[in-house]
Amino acid sequence: MDLFFEYDIERLRRYAGVVENTGKITVESYPTHLLLSFTDVGYFNYCVCHEPAKIVDVVGQANAFYGSRSIHHHKLLLDEARSDESQYRFLLENGYRLTERLMAVEDPILQHRSQPIPENLQLERVQAATLPDFTSDYLAAFESEQKNTAPVITNFRQLLDNENIALFRVRDQAEPVGIAVLYGIESDFFLAGGAILPAFRNRGYHTTALVTRLNQANAQNARRIISWAYDGGASYRNMLKVGLVPYKCYRLYER
Repeated sequence: MDLFFEYDIERLRRYAGVVENTGKITVESYPTHLLLSFTDVGYFNYCVCHEPAKIVDVVGQANAFYGSRSIHHHKLLLDEARSDESQYRFLLENGYRLTERLMAVEDPILQHRSQPIPENLQLERVQAATLPDFTSDYLAAFESEQKNTAPVITNFRQLLDNENIALFRVRDQAEPVGIAVLYGIESDFFLAGGAILPAFRNRGYHTTALVTRLNQANAQNARRIISWAYDGGASYRNMLKVGLVPYKCYRLYER
């Protein structure tokens, strides 16, 4: 299973320990598929089909899973290299529509990158005292419609003592310009959650945050570093710019 799915599973298991989230979070993993749900956060309501040849069964189980939780909208991810037109047609006939292609990328060199990093730019590790500001920046950078930060802060607080997850504020001197996350298990790393505040985009901050995290991971003798982005988006272009290369494409369907 790709590390970015493991990251979501780990986050959900942490969030499930919050009293307010009781009964709202479910993680079910099978050889053929993965099912995630969080009734309060639509992002997490997705199914990953590991075996496209079993798509009929997977779709049936996904619809029952989300329907029983009164979740009326979910996503389904399908590995493009392992699927075919008959499976795409089946999804369309059963109410799914293709909305995005998610490109998984990896670092092919696993070496320190010498791109110059502006001295005034830094990734500041988030602490308990800065968590509220990080949360506000996170929601703004991802242009979330969530206005109540309190439950989000509570969820993010569950990640602060997790040795696998490092939350960062991207700062230009004293000015916060975005956020970034680095997730690692042993020697495998995932560049997660990188986003720049709207007012500071197109200034190279996203690229710099990528290079900084790549160098941090490679300084720890990384065995593998991956990330993902939507095909054709600015994040994906920046990943290619710093030398990451695609290794897999997921077709993202919504229903």
